[in-house]
Amino acid sequence: MKKNFAIRTIAVALTFCAAASAQGLRWINVRGDDVEGRGWSEGLEKPFDRIPKRFASSLPSVWGNGVTPTGMFFEFESDTTTVAVRTEFGSNRFGENNFNFCAFSGTDLYVFDESRGDWRWAGAAGHGTRWQRVTEYSLTKNLPPAKRRFRLYLPLRNRLLALSLGVDDASQTKLVPPRTEKPIVYYGTSIIHGAYNIRPGLALTSRLERKLKKPIVNLGFSGGARLEPQAAEMLAEKDAAIYVCDPYHNLNADTIRKNFEKFFDVLCAKRPDTPVLLVGAPPLLNGWLYPAQVAADEEKTRLFAELSKKVSARHSNFHYLPGGDLYGSDEVSMDGVHPNDEAFASMAAKLAPVIADLLRK
Repeated sequence: MKKNFAIRTIAVALTFCAAASAQGLRWINVRGDDVEGRGWSEGLEKPFDRIPKRFASSLPSVWGNGVTPTGMFFEFESDTTTVAVRTEFGSNRFGENNFNFCAFSGTDLYVFDESRGDWRWAGAAGHGTRWQRVTEYSLTKNLPPAKRRFRLYLPLRNRLLALSLGVDDASQTKLVPPRTEKPIVYYGTSIIHGAYNIRPGLALTSRLERKLKKPIVNLGFSGGARLEPQAAEMLAEKDAAIYVCDPYHNLNADTIRKNFEKFFDVLCAKRPDTPVLLVGAPPLLNGWLYPAQVAADEEKTRLFAELSKKVSARHSNFHYLPGGDLYGSDEVSMDGVHPNDEAFASMAAKLAPVIADLLRK
């Protein structure tokens, strides 16, 4: 009882400190058009949705997951000493089994280090944040005065209705417009949606963006990467630099036989000059204990290889990376399927050069 009381006391104290540090700030409304990584700008039901409402009927499982701001961020230049955020969400659900609260509902701040020439982590929503439909908290405070370039990653899973940026009232702050070059379009499962990341900036697509310095549209849909031909039509609407597809763990053998060739025939034919990279995945990490699971994974992997040969014979822009060693270890998952942050780092390190090579061709 005393331990629970102490935990509640700490949480309340942290929430109070965050709220107190946000006093006296100037609040800047961030619009959907200010963020990078949003797939579409027209037909959205809410400003930070990833896909238009018209996909709700043809791809219901995709649409249900496509209303989250996964992979989006915005940049701003400022001499502020404090950075705070105010978020408004579409529901009272702030976490779930596959997402901790800080990744599900929180934001994540990076600062560009001019001396190193890369982005470095600066602050994130903490475990003591008191989550509500409208939540306000600070990410940094009392920074030494200097002009900096900031990047703020949006929540991975909660539907975001509105976001305001809090900065020192006297600061010189301006939002940086998102890049307009062709993006990498990354389609996949809950792994790409960000499950089990500890914070938004560590999602695979965010890691890859920082490594490749290319805009990325995250089209990861928890449980929804089933290779429907309609999904290929959706992806093909985006004029991408490359399409990366990672559907392995949302498929069984029957779905692969039914959808695989149709999906890639549609996507490769509609975008014949754009590379399409299919990424495989490690089998269930503890599956070696279950013979039936081993057989199922071996069949899926065999089908991926066999059908990839058939598709590549028809489409020269199709490429297949088996991906069995992407996680780097069999000790990097809570459930045998979803990678943890160590495994995501391994994935990014191995995928980045493959994607970079295809972008150069």
